[in-house]
This record gives sequence, C-alpha cells and structure tokens, in this order.
Amino acid sequence: MEGLKFSAVYRPTTLFSLKDSKSTNSGAKSLFLPSPYSIKMAILNQAITLDGVDFEENGKKNEWFRYVRDIKINYFLQGNFCVNNCFVKILKPSRNRPGEVQKTVSFREYVHINTPIEIILTVQDKHQKVFLKKYLHKINYFGKRGCFFQFLEYKNQPSEANVRPFGGNFLQSGILQEYDDFGEKYAFADVNNYGGKTTVKRTKLIFTLPIFREQSSKSYTQYLVK
Repeated sequence: MEGLKFSAVYRPTTLFSLKDSKSTNSGAKSLFLPSPYSIKMAILNQAITLDGVDFEENGKKNEWFRYVRDIKINYFLQGNFCVNNCFVKILKPSRNRPGEVQKTVSFREYVHINTPIEIILTVQDKHQKVFLKKYLHKINYFGKRGCFFQFLEYKNQPSEANVRPFGGNFLQSGILQEYDDFGEKYAFADVNNYGGKTTVKRTKLIFTLPIFREQSSKSYTQYLVK
C-alpha cells in the first residue's frame, strides 16, 4: 500500500507477555512484539477514554474508525530479547461446580526487551496521521495490563523495517510468528467487547523476525537481533 509513513518509538518498562490468540489458558508462549491487533485496540482505548469518541456514530466518526482499522503496521528491532519460562497460579471456571472457580497451574512466557521498539505505521493521508498522533503518545501498555511501555518519540522519517512478512520474492532468516490484525471489512462492532459478538475472525499475519537464539537453559532463552 502506498501512503505516508511515520513511526512511534516505545521503550518497554516491564516484562512483556502477549499470548497467541489460539493458545489455551493453561499453556501459552508469548509473542515477541505487540501485535497489530493489540496496537489498534490500544489506540481505540485512548480515543474513547480521553475524548469520548463514539466510533459507532454515522458520518465523520465512522471515518475515524477506518483511520485505525486501515493502518499498516511494521517494526524495526534491535538489541536483545530474553524469554523467561514461568509456571504461575491462575483461576479458571470449575468443571464440577458451575459459577465457581478453581486454582490451577499455567505455563507463561515473559519477555525482557532491552531496547526501544520502533512501530512503523503506513497511513493513507495526513488527516489519518494527525488523528493517530493525538493518541499514540498517550498509550502506556500493549497486550496484557501491566505490560508497560514508555513513549519516546515520533519519527517522520522512520527506520527501514527489519521485520518482514513471510513469503514473497525475498528470503530472510529468523523466527516466524503469527500475529493478529483487524479485518479489512471490520466495523467497530467487531472489536467492541461489549457489543455481544463472540466469534469474529481476525486477519492472520506471519512475520519473519530477525531474531536468533544465543543461549538457553530450562528457565530462559536469550535471543539477539541480527
């Protein structure tokens, strides 16, 4: 897609964890990066929380939802990623006692990212860019609550993305991961947690991350961006 490019740079300030949407609650590996879906949801959250934007109204406000839905997102990475393996206690609905919960043990991964992440956004026009820049710098977490990020800066001349879509006419070595994104025909009702819809198909993107394993043990694996 041709359009305007700019980027937002964030520094992770806590461990990051975002499980694949197809994972079970009892065992889940983490993605290395905030997914396009989680980034767009964070923008919607800020627009609603701070300015009371009603994305379901007709006219201009429907255009506002398209401003978020139609962003094309990529990344520039550097530094180290250290993935910690953990078993944590969680609560889940009881099978034998409806309405009650029971304790169980679940596998989780938490990722330490030691350098900022540059999120590269491709938009269609300056109006979309202006709308997004009202909220991107106010985001303080992606994915799970508690996975905090500190906004650092905007770049009107972003770095060249080193995370590549899998396939095409080029080859890149690294790690493959599947990420969620909004569908091209999504309406706000498709992402509204209070709208009543329970089965909305997400678009799946497979990225090749330029990340390579350096060392590992039973409790962690360290990766380096090359």
